[in-house]
Amino acid sequence: MNGIGCLHGVLLFLLSQTVVIEPARQIRYRARRSDGAEDTESSQDSYVVGVVEFRPESSDIDIRRRTELHLEAYAELIRSDAAKITDIIIFPELTLNTISDPVYVPHPSSDVVPCSEGDSARDVLAHLSCLAAEVSKYLVINLSEIFDCESIPTEDPRPCGPHGFHRYNTNLVFDRNGAVIARYRKFNLLGENGTNRTYVPEIVTFETDFGVTFGLFTRSDVLFARPALELVKRDVKDLIMPSMWRAELPFLTAMQVYESWAFSNNVNLIVAGSNNDAGGSTGTGVFNGRSGAVLSFVTGEPTRRLFPVRVPKTPGANTANHIPLESTATESGRLHGKFLEEIDVRRDFLEEFTTMQINPERYHDRIGQIICNGDFCCDLSVTLSIVPDRDVTHYYRFAVFDGYHSFSGHSETHISTCGIIACRNQSQTSCGLPMNENSNYLEFNEIVITGKFQANGTLAMANSLDDMLYPLSPDQYTFYSSINYSTNQQDVQLSLTSGSVANLQTFAIYAVNYENFEYFNPIESPPEPTTESNPVEYDGFNGDGEDADGSSTKFGTPIALQIMLLLLLVSSVREQR
Repeated sequence: MNGIGCLHGVLLFLLSQTVVIEPARQIRYRARRSDGAEDTESSQDSYVVGVVEFRPESSDIDIRRRTELHLEAYAELIRSDAAKITDIIIFPELTLNTISDPVYVPHPSSDVVPCSEGDSARDVLAHLSCLAAEVSKYLVINLSEIFDCESIPTEDPRPCGPHGFHRYNTNLVFDRNGAVIARYRKFNLLGENGTNRTYVPEIVTFETDFGVTFGLFTRSDVLFARPALELVKRDVKDLIMPSMWRAELPFLTAMQVYESWAFSNNVNLIVAGSNNDAGGSTGTGVFNGRSGAVLSFVTGEPTRRLFPVRVPKTPGANTANHIPLESTATESGRLHGKFLEEIDVRRDFLEEFTTMQINPERYHDRIGQIICNGDFCCDLSVTLSIVPDRDVTHYYRFAVFDGYHSFSGHSETHISTCGIIACRNQSQTSCGLPMNENSNYLEFNEIVITGKFQANGTLAMANSLDDMLYPLSPDQYTFYSSINYSTNQQDVQLSLTSGSVANLQTFAIYAVNYENFEYFNPIESPPEPTTESNPVEYDGFNGDGEDADGSSTKFGTPIALQIMLLLLLVSSVREQR
């Protein structure tokens, strides 16, 4: 064989050993299921939830007819095309029946399938059970439950109601066969007259056949230690919350609370929201821990809609690269609703706060101040820009508070907060009102807020809000907490780090302290950015030239070497001519 033939043979051999590497794409080897169907990457690492935003019927119609209409609408959503891809469907709080037509709920230990025992045409539970079995999906339903006093546990010393029964705000879970597998009765009631609560908070979880264990609680439970934080302490990473949230500025609108709570605890929080603009109720979403919202939806428009959302099984899984989970059948992103000005938003009582108006003296200015409310102090600083010739439509204040505060006029709780809030004019009484006008005349380029908070029993959260009633994305800020266990203090810092923001309503550290509750939550500061490129990884390779099973792996020939050999071959051909 001549030289050209040898060289040609070597080149063909090397090319046959080459693995083609595509940039920015991870290659995985996928296993096949026992039924012969191929397991996709998404089904291994995630599941699909259907979260429902639901507008209930007017309360002035016949109460039983109202419930029938709700059941019909539930069935339509459960059978819809949008629901077909889902593993589990979540409905909101108080959008099915009421305390005027409550239903009896079996204990999950009884293994009851209401569909096989009741009249599905007349019985609410039987109808829902049959729907779950029909579509073979898990269903989470919130309803008003009636419970006979004679069945109350003996450890509950409280007298029963005059009618011989209790009424509960209850979450009920059906499995794919229509069986009742979980029941949670809401504990933290805020002004729900006529509804009882259990003697102690219930800590309820249920397992699924797609490998996820869920915890259950309802709306205002998220603001309290039990059951919400107790589930987190028990390492439950996926939490379901039917809600009828009552929005309150500047710190407690729906998305603010949901996303900041999920971020600080680094858990998946799944919320189905009731839709009632006159009551200030809206807000549905899926929040993936430190990665922020997979989907969030707020609207002032009457809405009945199911959102199919793919949820990573690992909270915060996408933080490093911000790659969304893509699917043609699922939805994601911050979906901006209509008629936000129609939402009736309450105002927090801010007169007890210590505030200072931010008054820039130059077009580009840096302002900093240490502000105290009693013995609690925070260090706040901003760098901002003023756009000339634009109307001054609003103002900002530094705001600090430490003390006992109520949620919607109920349940005094220890709150510590420091941050920036928007105001309509230069009066403190105008703070905490919706930002109806914004000329974008002022842009925040940097914000740094630091404070010392009590450590044990305190949940510190990064609380932010823009003028569309959404929080800032986690890639726009950094938030961390360093705990000194010997002094029971935590140093908390929140910083605006990415780009300028001109539509800010709130940017604050919001901390709730739960007395007599053992809980520490250190949050590491993010790693420093690096310019090193990430190595390409292959599933089944352990990095030592061998597969995970010990067999050898052949490495691909570098592309530069291939090009060099090709050029050498061409050169040799020319010489022969």
